[in-house]
Amino acid sequence: MNAERSPLFVRLSVPLLSDLDARIELDGRTKQAVVEDLLSQQLQSPDRPDDDILDLAGVAAMLRVDERAVLDRIAESDFPARRLGGQWRVSRTAVIAWLHGSDPVGELRTGFASS
Repeated sequence: MNAERSPLFVRLSVPLLSDLDARIELDGRTKQAVVEDLLSQQLQSPDRPDDDILDLAGVAAMLRVDERAVLDRIAESDFPARRLGGQWRVSRTAVIAWLHGSDPVGELRTGFASS
């Protein structure tokens, strides 16, 4: 690919950077190639907005646990889920933030990021 390129500088959380480094080592490709592929997939996927809202089964599959484990975390009130029409709905983005150690539930309650 000989397309014109422009530099991109970003600060990543340490866990996310570790995940990126592991992906690079696993794939045997350059960081630039991996980041370009990930961004391309994210930005060009027309059904991405629909995929951002998960049901209980989708969260369990994403986390590779059973649904009971997800319900247990919800019951502990530290998991970013909402009950709607008798069913649980969860934002994929909030789950990823929760996995990386932020507190999306506290941020929703207070409007401020936890420190």
